[in-house]
Amino acid sequence: MRACISKTILEIIKLTTKPPNIIHPVPLLVFLIYSQSEQEINSLISATLFSLLFYSAVNLWNHINDIEEDRLAGKNNIFIINSGVRKSAVVLVITMFILSFVSMLTNTKDRTGIMLFLAVFIVTWIYSDKMFFGRFIRRWKEHYITEVLTFIIAVPTYTLLIWTFFDELSFKAIALATSMTFLILSGTFLKDLRDITGDELAGLKTLGVVFKPKTLLKFSTLMVWIYYITILLFIYINVYNQLTIFVLAPWVCLIYSTAKFIKSQWRISPDLVEHIRLMVYSSILSVILFVISGLLSQSLQTFQFH
Repeated sequence: MRACISKTILEIIKLTTKPPNIIHPVPLLVFLIYSQSEQEINSLISATLFSLLFYSAVNLWNHINDIEEDRLAGKNNIFIINSGVRKSAVVLVITMFILSFVSMLTNTKDRTGIMLFLAVFIVTWIYSDKMFFGRFIRRWKEHYITEVLTFIIAVPTYTLLIWTFFDELSFKAIALATSMTFLILSGTFLKDLRDITGDELAGLKTLGVVFKPKTLLKFSTLMVWIYYITILLFIYINVYNQLTIFVLAPWVCLIYSTAKFIKSQWRISPDLVEHIRLMVYSSILSVILFVISGLLSQSLQTFQFH
């Protein structure tokens, strides 16, 4: 019995981490904001705990509502096997959202954080929901227009929300939210490719169903290019510190991958997958360099001050 319960808990925990990105399960976005704002360890701990709690709820809520699509795609998870666990998970999701809201109220340094929280919560809830409002309106992830709209709203809003754990909102916060939105949008255009079968059988009009793979690859690549261009722009107008120039180093990998995409006429093949991975992983590397450059800049300023 205990072994069964432990296995169920483990399966639920695994679902809270899927799909992985720079927000969760490794809170790279939190560390990035920490490196670019007021560097207080207590704020870092609070923001990290909030992010893990909130985003786990977002992911779990999505999986709870994706049973039909997962079943049609031949996937198998704990919610398909045991409907009773699904009901318990709904309670868990609501509890995590409430706790994360309390955490935000306790730790935010800008009262705008309340509105930001409500905005990102509502959008991510409607994006996945089939059980409450979803019984009356089509959930946003089922159509490519509202699917993209969700990320356009949620990513900058969430970035600004995390910023309020460290400092009041500023132009730099908006700049960072802009850069991160384009980077995460690049992944949005590729994420549905592995779910095309289930989405088609379920009658959904997601990006993967409506658009050809090569079109999605073009959009994804364009988003990464714009991400790097925004960084260059914000360095030029002195929003980001000068050390941020090192963040542009992985741009070389993007140039190389783009050349390969063009040469193959954007047709996705086993050979091209490696270059797509190079584009994705080099983008993550750029975020890591972003964090390091911010920390170094703050350290140098402290040293010069003393």
